[in-house]
Amino acid sequence: MKNMTNCATALALVFAATTASAETVLTVSSWAGPNHSMNSVTFPYIADTLASCSGGDMTVKIEFGLAPPPAQYDTVRDGVADLTWIVHGYTPGKFVTTKLAELPGVPGNAEQISVAYQMTYEKFLAAAGEAKGVEVLANFVHGPGLLNTRAELADGYKSIDGMKLRVGGGVANMVGTALGVAGVNVPAPAVYETIASGVADGVFFPAESLYAFKTAELTKYSYVNPDGMYTTSFGLLMNADTYEGLSDSNKKCVDDMRGVELARTIGQHWDAADDFGRAKAQEEFGLNVIEMDADQRAYYSEKTAGIEAAVLEEISAKGVDGAAALAYLKEQIK
Repeated sequence: MKNMTNCATALALVFAATTASAETVLTVSSWAGPNHSMNSVTFPYIADTLASCSGGDMTVKIEFGLAPPPAQYDTVRDGVADLTWIVHGYTPGKFVTTKLAELPGVPGNAEQISVAYQMTYEKFLAAAGEAKGVEVLANFVHGPGLLNTRAELADGYKSIDGMKLRVGGGVANMVGTALGVAGVNVPAPAVYETIASGVADGVFFPAESLYAFKTAELTKYSYVNPDGMYTTSFGLLMNADTYEGLSDSNKKCVDDMRGVELARTIGQHWDAADDFGRAKAQEEFGLNVIEMDADQRAYYSEKTAGIEAAVLEEISAKGVDGAAALAYLKEQIK
């Protein structure tokens, strides 16, 4: 992660190294910038893994700007690209069971929750069939969600009732509503301008994103809830026709890579990016990291107490035993 500032060059080298002999080129549609860990670390890892397994037959080419973040699912489902990563909460109505991994009161880092989430997906959630026309290679989450504000809060969570904050979709929206936030919904790449222009006074973001999207330049105060404030669910997707069109040996390479261990690896990448982003935000922008005290954590738990039941009701309407799935998720994290 120390070399992220040189990632554009590194990324080009990773993808160019095997392109000359390519027979199967997989196009990735990505919506964050080249410095984001998904583009500087995760997709190069996937490229290396598939190239090594296929003897150089499968290569990966990343494309930026093919579609805005909320359109990534359609972009891969419709075959405009072969691979992408999506925020499930950016496509409201299409994904419901994925909210399980985003609930407040679930402590853990990105690796711990991502592994448990993928296991829960395979055991319970996949049966809902929400992702159509695509192969789900992994589900994962970012690290612990944080409350980040331009001004210091006089009374923690109690101070944000009525405050304009970018919340991001999914369960984060429900958290914002429960805390009385005037929610602003924009994709992550638009957050800096949203805060700079005064449309929002802060953002729900993990530590990695504070630096990756440079919002720590504006939001100087970052509030941590050790009990688990929220997280965000992502999916790594491949077009179904692309997958079916692979040779048997190349399909096996994809199958050997996908699943729990891929979720674990991506989670590790996000945790490393959190550490890097927090350190750089403190060093370059003077970020103040503040841990919520027991009174604030109790207030948060009280205000958000109804979210779990509401989400489980939504999931159960999809034919999935939400309570059993959540119990399983929490047990895997332990």
